[in-house]
Amino acid sequence: MSQLISRRKILVGAVRTGVGLTALRAFNAQSVIAFSQEAQATPDRYRAAYQRLDEYIARHMAEVGAPGMTLALANRNGLLRASEYGFADVKAGIKVTPETLFEIGSISKSFVAIVVLQLAEEGKLDLSKPVTSYLPWLKIESKFSPFTTHHLLSHTSGLSGVPLLLRTAGTTLGVSFEPGTNWVYSNVGYDLLGFLIEAIDRKPFAEAMRQRVFNPLGMNSSSPVISNEIRERVAVGYAPLQSDRPFPIRGKLGEAPWIEVPEAAGSIAATASDMSNYLQMLLNNGAGAKGRVLSEKSFALFTKPVIKSPFRGEDASYAYGLWVSETNGHKLLRHTGGMVAFSSVMYADTTDGLAAFASVNAARLPGGYRPIPVVRYALALLGAASGGQELPAAPPPPPLPTLVKNAADYAGTFTLQSSSPPAEDKKLILVSEGDQLILQHAGSRIALEQAGRDTFLVKHPDFELFTLRFGREKEVVTEAFHGSSWWRNERYSGLKKFEYPKGWDAFTGHFHSDSPWYGSVRIVIRKGQMLIGGDQALVEVSPGVFRFEDDTGVDRVTFDTILDGRAIHANVAGVDFYRAFTP
Repeated sequence: MSQLISRRKILVGAVRTGVGLTALRAFNAQSVIAFSQEAQATPDRYRAAYQRLDEYIARHMAEVGAPGMTLALANRNGLLRASEYGFADVKAGIKVTPETLFEIGSISKSFVAIVVLQLAEEGKLDLSKPVTSYLPWLKIESKFSPFTTHHLLSHTSGLSGVPLLLRTAGTTLGVSFEPGTNWVYSNVGYDLLGFLIEAIDRKPFAEAMRQRVFNPLGMNSSSPVISNEIRERVAVGYAPLQSDRPFPIRGKLGEAPWIEVPEAAGSIAATASDMSNYLQMLLNNGAGAKGRVLSEKSFALFTKPVIKSPFRGEDASYAYGLWVSETNGHKLLRHTGGMVAFSSVMYADTTDGLAAFASVNAARLPGGYRPIPVVRYALALLGAASGGQELPAAPPPPPLPTLVKNAADYAGTFTLQSSSPPAEDKKLILVSEGDQLILQHAGSRIALEQAGRDTFLVKHPDFELFTLRFGREKEVVTEAFHGSSWWRNERYSGLKKFEYPKGWDAFTGHFHSDSPWYGSVRIVIRKGQMLIGGDQALVEVSPGVFRFEDDTGVDRVTFDTILDGRAIHANVAGVDFYRAFTP
């Protein structure tokens, strides 16, 4: 599971989004709140909680560089508060309003699951029958048992974790494991559920979603699909100005390209107040203000854990379109959503009867950003206010990115062993100064920013295309990597020479996808290995065809169309990339 998620990060996280040319101007955290609506009588204890929350959000948005945010708070009676912050369009100075739509990403999956369960309730669908019984056109290549609707709903079908566009559904889909035995987050699996809904309900997906979920819940301002028809109402989305390289904290953002999103895996654009109606339904076991969208029995199936699957490192299980967990005596229903230019999260505490949703009109902020800290703090404040307890303090500011507590581990001189050095230097000289790690390079002293264990960002043009990573022997740092470059220090005791098929040289370089979901990948050779993204190894299974070293499944990386000794085309797990004649 972890290996496949790592591969998704290459395609969907680390190199996902194309951007426009306009960088965001400086963000004024003092004017961040734009609108707020409190739908129920608000006791003073809640007002103090809201004030503290607004102060934190202003600080948090400045810390992460978020242009705008929308937030919904609800209890079992419905909307507590809908509030909007910052800008829907930075360049035009247009603030987020209560009518502004934000793309909620994969939170859409729980909506899809509700429709599927309704069809099952009506006797139109058997969750345990093979999906090909309903979609006979589906082309599957598998040595395993057929996957069912249950498997698609719970991400246990064995389908790939990479492709997410509808065009993929018409190709031959491979299955990597016996359905039901493993968990791999599969967007294409939920795209197939969209086709399934259309086939069984005999109406367009958007119409089925509106009639079966949106209308009963009073989500009248939201849209089940992201189309040009609603573009004027959707907040402008932002992403890194330079999308083909690691993105530092508070890096420059630019306008992301607009795309329509008909895929069931993440098609919904919603307002904060409409999302409060959805949260209310979750807190009331399937009952909305106008009646039920799911029976008690179906809601129990909707939220029944199917398979263990950590939620961003926390213990949890996946049900149908939701992560479910018991944390400190509280049952939580959760999901996140990441789009080309939006980041969202939803938490429903069914024990306390409190829920929150937040969305930011920016993607690829550092660390796979979702506004989880905002939602967590909002629920903590609401819980304390409801119980008459002292309000909790705001989360502390994040540490400075240049804080490296174990900086001394990396200090020393490393000697270049491979070709293509970042510049003329053959040495990598690192010094530790307190909790800072300093690279001495080209007459400059550069403080490195930690991006993970043994992984750093280096703010210098010679290092901007890849992270700088370090390798260890028995927990002692002995080597460093950047793209195709490899350095080692005097403590290194491993192999020093490596061979590889010279035909691989045709496959190295920069490849770009025409879809803003995927952006770019770079292929390098280092220490005799072919690497995608500079750190994930590929293993050749036949000439020009590779699998991921950490996976024996069906996904392949294929190179073809060799011109003048260079491959022009690469297909990475079903996604087409074409050579870009840039570094």
